Amino acid sequence: MKTNEKRKSGYVALIGRTNVGKSTFLNRIMETKVSIVSDKPQTTRKQILGIKTTDNGQIVFFDSPGIHIPQYKLNERMMKDVHNSLLDADVILYFIDVADKRKDSFIIDLIKNSDKPAFIIINKIDKFKKSKALDRINDVKDVLGWAEIVPISALTGTNVELLENLIFKYLPEGENFYSEEEYTLQTEKFFVSELIREKVLNLTRDELPFTTFTKVHEITDKAKVVYIRAEIFVETKSQKKIVVGNKASLIKQIGETGRKDLEDYFDKKVFLELFVKVAPNWRNSSVVLAELE
Repeated sequence: MKTNEKRKSGYVALIGRTNVGKSTFLNRIMETKVSIVSDKPQTTRKQILGIKTTDNGQIVFFDSPGIHIPQYKLNERMMKDVHNSLLDADVILYFIDVADKRKDSFIIDLIKNSDKPAFIIINKIDKFKKSKALDRINDVKDVLGWAEIVPISALTGTNVELLENLIFKYLPEGENFYSEEEYTLQTEKFFVSELIREKVLNLTRDELPFTTFTKVHEITDKAKVVYIRAEIFVETKSQKKIVVGNKASLIKQIGETGRKDLEDYFDKKVFLELFVKVAPNWRNSSVVLAELE
């Protein structure tokens, strides 16, 4: 950075439908795993902060839950996170899937009402020919007065560096909000519980992602091993049978794949003990939702 250039720092909200690649983008631009990823809807349930510090300044990303119609208290809380992200943001990145031509009038209205510089991010361009991205640009360019229209692939990294440079153009001048060493504000317990939930999402059938949550009860870091005790909650006994699997085959697989990621995270051996419990209608339980804060 040139000496006469002032640092820029600000907040950037990542919004869009579920499964448009916001979390994949966050992990890509952060160059580390900050948010869990799966192909299931509503994977992100809580606002995740990613703090990117460079020579140009600092970007604080809000990875918000996918926008949807709330049917439970859990979903109402998720949508509250979306609204809070828009209020706090200096710049909005609205993600769409290059192949999805559904109209998002509700999201467009949210962006209009925010009165913030908004980019439209056309994601997953790696899956199609260049002409597909050009067609989508033509579809959306006049929907709103976009500050920028950027086709990217969060999966491969195409145009992600370009997007980062464009974000800095629109951020206000200012010093860092957080120290250079910080890259997220998640607690260790929350991150570990999310890693376990990611394995549940990736290894179970479509109906389970909405009805499961994980809670870490213990993380004990010993000399050569980290001991972790966690629970996977579901809403019905039949769902518990699915998660446990025949002769405990699935819960073992969840534990094995989770342990590998956790060993990378802690950089030492991990002993992961998992239990499956039933919590009927937990998505409407204020007590349970308070525990997920």
